[in-house]
Amino acid sequence: MANVRFIDQLKVGAYSSTGGSSGITISNNVDNFVLTATGNNEIINGEAQLQFDGINLAVGGAAGTSRFEIRDTTSSDLLLIKNANTDQGIKVTSAGVLQLIEYASRPTAVAGGIIYNSDAFWIGVSS
Repeated sequence: MANVRFIDQLKVGAYSSTGGSSGITISNNVDNFVLTATGNNEIINGEAQLQFDGINLAVGGAAGTSRFEIRDTTSSDLLLIKNANTDQGIKVTSAGVLQLIEYASRPTAVAGGIIYNSDAFWIGVSS
């Protein structure tokens, strides 16, 4: 990579990938690694644990055959999608268990919707 085009709120220009005071160093520069800022204005880092090849996105290593893949070797939850205001949503645990986060009260039914409330599942169907 001979030149990297870099645009931010302070400057616009072409910088050499060879590093030094006249350019920006790209550390861990490997194909499909997503580049992130390092806090140093002369270094950008390629993230091995966040890869994108134009079609497939992988968190935790290279993607297999899935369009979106999360790989993890810790005991952290794999996925959490929730409304920050209500704490309601879905979670996939480190064991691969899909969990619906319980609603405090049953919301209005939506066709095709599934909710968990008061130890019961509710499924919305169209009439």
